[in-house]
Amino acid sequence: MLGNLLYRSPRPASSTTTGDNQQRVRSASTSASGSASRTSQTSQATSTAATASTPQRDRAATTTTHTTTPTTAATASSIAESAKVAFLNQSLETLLEVFPGGDVEEVRRLLQTSGEESRIYVVTEMLLKSGGRVGKDAETRELEDWEKFRTEEYKEAVRRVLSKEFRGLSKSTILAVMAEHNFQYSRARTTLLEIASKSWRFSLSNFFRRSKPIPAVPLTTTPTGSAELDAELHDLLRPTRDQQINDDRLIALRLNEAEAASASALQECQCCYGDYSWEETACCSEGHFFCHGCLTRSVQETIFGQGKSLLLTEGSSNIGCISSSASCSANVPMDILQAALPADLLKSLENRTASETLEKSGLKLIRCPFCDYAEADETQPYRIRYNAVAIGLFSPFVAVSALSIILPGFSTIWRVCLAMFILSMTPLLSARSLPTRIAAAFTTVSLRHRGALFRCLSPACSRGSCLLCSKEFTPFHRCYEREEDAARLYIEKAMADAVKRTCPQCSVSFVKSDGCNKLTCPCGQVPGRACEECRECDLYVAEDEEGKIKEARETAEREYWDKHKKPKNWGKGTTGMIGPEGLGRGREISAEGAQEKLDKVLDWGLEMAVERCVEFL
Repeated sequence: MLGNLLYRSPRPASSTTTGDNQQRVRSASTSASGSASRTSQTSQATSTAATASTPQRDRAATTTTHTTTPTTAATASSIAESAKVAFLNQSLETLLEVFPGGDVEEVRRLLQTSGEESRIYVVTEMLLKSGGRVGKDAETRELEDWEKFRTEEYKEAVRRVLSKEFRGLSKSTILAVMAEHNFQYSRARTTLLEIASKSWRFSLSNFFRRSKPIPAVPLTTTPTGSAELDAELHDLLRPTRDQQINDDRLIALRLNEAEAASASALQECQCCYGDYSWEETACCSEGHFFCHGCLTRSVQETIFGQGKSLLLTEGSSNIGCISSSASCSANVPMDILQAALPADLLKSLENRTASETLEKSGLKLIRCPFCDYAEADETQPYRIRYNAVAIGLFSPFVAVSALSIILPGFSTIWRVCLAMFILSMTPLLSARSLPTRIAAAFTTVSLRHRGALFRCLSPACSRGSCLLCSKEFTPFHRCYEREEDAARLYIEKAMADAVKRTCPQCSVSFVKSDGCNKLTCPCGQVPGRACEECRECDLYVAEDEEGKIKEARETAEREYWDKHKKPKNWGKGTTGMIGPEGLGRGREISAEGAQEKLDKVLDWGLEMAVERCVEFL
């Protein structure tokens, strides 16, 4: 303030008198004293303001702290809500696995309205009391993403985005469609697009607003406030991005080919003899060039077709040279295959290589019935219970000795019974059948301890199947729940085996649709052999497939019901079975039936012996 006053005061003139100078001196001294007093007041005010500003800064810092506290609380609330929704989704998946075929919306409503304490048990009890709305033939299915619970943050973000896109529709319509589709954005948007295309109100609103038509693919690229919705929008736009990348790649290839042609730098394909740019050619280890298209089609024919196999050695992924201008036995390096072949074709090549390697290993395999995945059936570790073996071997002799002492004539009766038993069991205890029966009993007991569930480890499948009947494994799965199902499967398999041909090398089965009788397996094997007695060709002789199917059906049905009890309603059209009524024998016990019963008793005894004497780890 003093500086401003001094700056604003005028300079004294040189033509002033002495009195004026004295007066100015007095006024200057007076002003100086006043300025000094003002300076002291100013400094005092400054110190007071500084003193007062300290609590204000503290209050400002406190206010800032209090303004960040709601953000932290909101984050904690969002984390808690996400954990709650994750628990609800886990409970929903568990309940739908226990109650396959149940109403997802009903189960979701029960979970949402039940208390947090013991929620899943309360809902399970309610479903059991109401019958669960589950049929016996219901199949377990994987819970889809749109059927799961959603967070409030996701619901609010979906409402904002849809309200912005469909401004011509009423708020109640948007909310109703969202509730119908469990607040899932993509499904709700598809329904709203159909409603908007048929609504005159929406068309009239767009006409007056001069709005553009709503695209089929959402164009929202700004953050929506929900990470889950942002990820969903990113996935919805993926086909558009992939198409754009593919179009750009094709344009770049054409430009590159044009530049290479102008510079005379095109390479000739030694398979189709076309000219291609350097980036579109591949070569073998000997330097023979061919285009990516010829290489891709050749590998496809090797894997899926019936052409000549390009695999240099069975069980390997080494593709041979496809040059037509030179006889070359070199292979195409793997890095060139990875650059030239599509990802799905390269994956199929690797799967075939792995399958052939497993086939040639001679190991016992377990295959997934829903895909090509297979793994070695490793023997479950076990140890022998020597105490049980000793007791089982010596207890009969101890009992016989004790009875012989008590009853003098028991030893003679025992010898006669033992001789008769050995003579009757001699055909069953032959050197050939006994090891087979023991191995079968060991396998049965091992499978019983390990469980019948086989989980496929392929990321694209990951389904569970039963090792006994090869059906999908459900929580209440029973192998061959009805005897009619087992009979139907047995007869259908026999009918299919009568017309299909199986490769002895890779065990792939196929059926001829038309053409000649010479069929080539995808692995390169030609089943059958040429006739050596004559030179006549039977390639075009048509076989009576219907007769073979009928004969196989009758034979399989007769064989099956000889070993099993025939239902009363078999062949009457009530069970959907195949085959005429009246086939099969009666209930009288024949020699074969007696032999079968003895086999069952012996197998049961061996299984019980293995169960008692072997402990699986």
